[in-house]
Amino acid sequence: MRPTRAGLGLLVVGVGLAVAGRVLGVLELYLLAAMAVVALVLAAIYTASARLDLSISRVATPARLRAGTPARIDLALRNRANRKTPVLAAHDQVQGGRGASVLLAPLAAGREARIAYRLPTQRRGRLRVGPLDLSLGDPLGLTRTQIRAAEVTNLMVHPRLIDLIPLIAIAGHDPTADQQPIRAISNSGDEFFALRPYVVGDELKRVNWRASARTDDLIVRQEERPKTGRVTVVLDRRAEVYDDDGFERAVSAALSALHSGFRGGDALRFLTTSGPAISDIRTRSELDAVDEQLALIETTGSASLIRSLEELNRISRGGTLVVVTGLLSDAVEPVVARAKRTFGLVLVIACLRSPDGPWKWAITYDGTTDFASEWRLAITSAKGQLER
Repeated sequence: MRPTRAGLGLLVVGVGLAVAGRVLGVLELYLLAAMAVVALVLAAIYTASARLDLSISRVATPARLRAGTPARIDLALRNRANRKTPVLAAHDQVQGGRGASVLLAPLAAGREARIAYRLPTQRRGRLRVGPLDLSLGDPLGLTRTQIRAAEVTNLMVHPRLIDLIPLIAIAGHDPTADQQPIRAISNSGDEFFALRPYVVGDELKRVNWRASARTDDLIVRQEERPKTGRVTVVLDRRAEVYDDDGFERAVSAALSALHSGFRGGDALRFLTTSGPAISDIRTRSELDAVDEQLALIETTGSASLIRSLEELNRISRGGTLVVVTGLLSDAVEPVVARAKRTFGLVLVIACLRSPDGPWKWAITYDGTTDFASEWRLAITSAKGQLER
């Protein structure tokens, strides 16, 4: 509990009145000083004895926050006490911003108040929300006390996700991709692939009666082709090829490419230039785990794009390679050229514009271009070249 400016002013006036009454010998000044002191004491008792019984919930919307996407916090405060609350001033702190401050009218017993405010989601990473402080005072505004109503909540702002057309490993099937059970072979697809013997659980409408008559056994249509393509996404983490915004775009491009490949239905593989670990992505939960990893990833000085690409050239035998980097250099070009002989398709995404102009193999994502359009153009062109 502490006095407000009005309370401090009244205290100064009361002391002045008491001194003046002493000097001048005027009884009325003593009475006015006593009234000021009594008002302060009553205000302090009121504030100190105030009790709150509130249930508080803090919910972020949407559930998965993304950089550059509007988001908000919804606060709900319910009065669980048997008496009405005083006027409350609520302040919820937010990292990187001023937070939210609002005055709440008195809440009757069992009533609820809701507060909503926007979150700053310009950058990915951890976002600290809270603590939530409630302050209340006496009716005269002489004293005020502050109550910690809710502690800090740490939210995760994920990288920006750009809607790209689905990427399928349109060339150079990887013979090892079938070893990863990414999708179960379906018996209810729309595209005929092959015939196979009937097994318990197959729908009878899938039985090919003509083929069954020739073999004296039930034969069913297999509707979907097994996924034999693999999409490999490499994120360059070298600090020297980025500025701050460039690396944010690179993280966004890598995640968007992974989602594009996942929608295409082929095997996925993700790695960065800072370590030997390769993440095989088979399920949505594994893709979400990489999403979480990318929310906190940073640049490093101990990374080599050339070494990572050479290692991929050694262990890979096809599929599509997506390389996400910043400023392109001439030293990388020969390694990418060799990768084009190993992989069926190589896409390079440059997230920082070179002063010498765009690289001939690069999809530019420097903040001034439409990345989704550049991606669509590159995929369409690659498909056209393969169909010739």
